[in-house]
Amino acid sequence: MAKVATFSDGDNALVVARERLATASLSAVASSDASQQLLAANGLRSGMVIVNTDANALYIKYGTTASATSFTYLIAAGGTWTMPEPVFTGRIDGIWAADGSGSAYITEL
Repeated sequence: MAKVATFSDGDNALVVARERLATASLSAVASSDASQQLLAANGLRSGMVIVNTDANALYIKYGTTASATSFTYLIAAGGTWTMPEPVFTGRIDGIWAADGSGSAYITEL
């Protein structure tokens, strides 16, 4: 989950401030019809965006060994996916519906 700070404003009101990030880690994984690791586990992960530039759908799985029958999310060909909260900090694997010429472009926050 995104980190937040909570504090009182002196009048017993609860104030929530979201963490602002100044850095991102970018990577690319080439399309494959074999399951492969997209991101290693990262306890500091605050979010993630994946852009699928391949002509085939990309199955991503929270955990190891993604497949067409064992996946968490499906990113359409040419689609973009933003990780919802709560943020998953474990390993993320992916597999395309067929081997193509595109990639998964990943921004990890």
